[in-house]
Amino acid sequence: MRHVIVLGGGACGLTAAYQLARAGCEVTVLERESRPGGLCGTHERSGFRFDFGGHRFLSRSPALEALVRELVGGDLLLRRRSSAVLYRGRRFRYPLELDEVVRKAGFVDGARALASYGAERARQLVAPAPDLSFRDWVTHRFGRVLYDAFFGPYTEKLWGISPSEISADWASQRISLLSLGDVALRLFGLRRGGSRSYARRYLYPRRGIGQIFERMAEETRALGGEVRLGAEVIGLSHSRGRVRRIAWRDGRGEHERACDAVISTVALPKVARMLGGRALPREVERSADRLRFRGIRLCNVLLDGPEVSPHTWMYVSSPEYAIARIQEPRHRSPEMAPPGCTSLMLELPCDPGSQRWTAPEETIYEQSMDELGRLGFSGLRARTREHFSSFVVEGYPIYHLDYRRDREKVLGFVGATENLVSCGRQGAFRYLFMDTAMEMGLAAADAILRGGRGDRISELRSGGGLIEAKALTA
Repeated sequence: MRHVIVLGGGACGLTAAYQLARAGCEVTVLERESRPGGLCGTHERSGFRFDFGGHRFLSRSPALEALVRELVGGDLLLRRRSSAVLYRGRRFRYPLELDEVVRKAGFVDGARALASYGAERARQLVAPAPDLSFRDWVTHRFGRVLYDAFFGPYTEKLWGISPSEISADWASQRISLLSLGDVALRLFGLRRGGSRSYARRYLYPRRGIGQIFERMAEETRALGGEVRLGAEVIGLSHSRGRVRRIAWRDGRGEHERACDAVISTVALPKVARMLGGRALPREVERSADRLRFRGIRLCNVLLDGPEVSPHTWMYVSSPEYAIARIQEPRHRSPEMAPPGCTSLMLELPCDPGSQRWTAPEETIYEQSMDELGRLGFSGLRARTREHFSSFVVEGYPIYHLDYRRDREKVLGFVGATENLVSCGRQGAFRYLFMDTAMEMGLAAADAILRGGRGDRISELRSGGGLIEAKALTA
């Protein structure tokens, strides 16, 4: 029996722990939050349930889907996605469909967008320019008019830095390409139906995405594993290239325990610093300092009355609004709010410690209500039962221009510890979908069971292409 300690009880860490426990390993999970699931957790307030962000379950892996069905069984709902972009008082389907943009923007603005798109596509066919930044990638494929209207402002709001400082990788991994021929057919009514680049249907548990991981934690404990909540990792003791002991802090003080192997899903820079300490090589320290995460403050509003909109979520592209995305959890499951009620999750990207992050609850709520009113959603103050904020410290890994070099340097340093596997969104420093994080957990558990190092697990599903285009539920 080998003792494996898993750092982090999110999608990746808990999946790994569950797999190890099923194989008969002694396993301990250390999760700093008070509930399992990490970024995929769900919390309850006065009969309303809120996720930490926008989650759905889609997977290209039949084995992973079978695992999730085994855990939540009849509580897994098949839902239909409806998304929109709010821009200048108009509502556009998401993903953007250029024919709709042209029609709704009016003749002059629509013609400018179409001409800019066509001219840029022709220019790139004749003299292709390199795609270094997010701005390059989008402008070369959509034209400057669409970039300035939709992609640029939203991206800068989301990340807090100019799109010219963000790697083109972010665009290629997240944006579906348009076909000029397809746009023309749709404009003249010769082709109908929405874009097939994104899955419209998805799976979702009745009581929030965290239900998957709550069940996983229960099953791991039933198999003899430990899942310690409220446990923050504070140190790794290592010698001769192996981690020997893990130290953590919880409400009862500080603790330490020996281990045979470690699966870490905590932030990659933090793991490197704990391993290196004062002896951390200078170049690794510089790269670790450059690998940063964008935080999110969520203003959660509990409402009386019917649904606010027909959409699961709406993107707010205009830079004058602090809100980046509006989510209505009831569209994922009717059990996310009591009967006759609904709720909103308002995403406010910001850095921990910033003015928006530290602002009082009432200030954030009032500002958010003012913005919703300007966006056309009136009367919500009168319907509000209560409101509160939740915070995601390490929400999105920021893909700065040279992030690959910095990431590889830090991963190389961490990977030199032979019994440590670093994976998951934070541990691999990749903006992963939930299913890929879970697959990483399965792969990490398999590497531990086989006695392997798991060196390439951080690159799982990194071959490009949108998972949404190939999802089982598409």
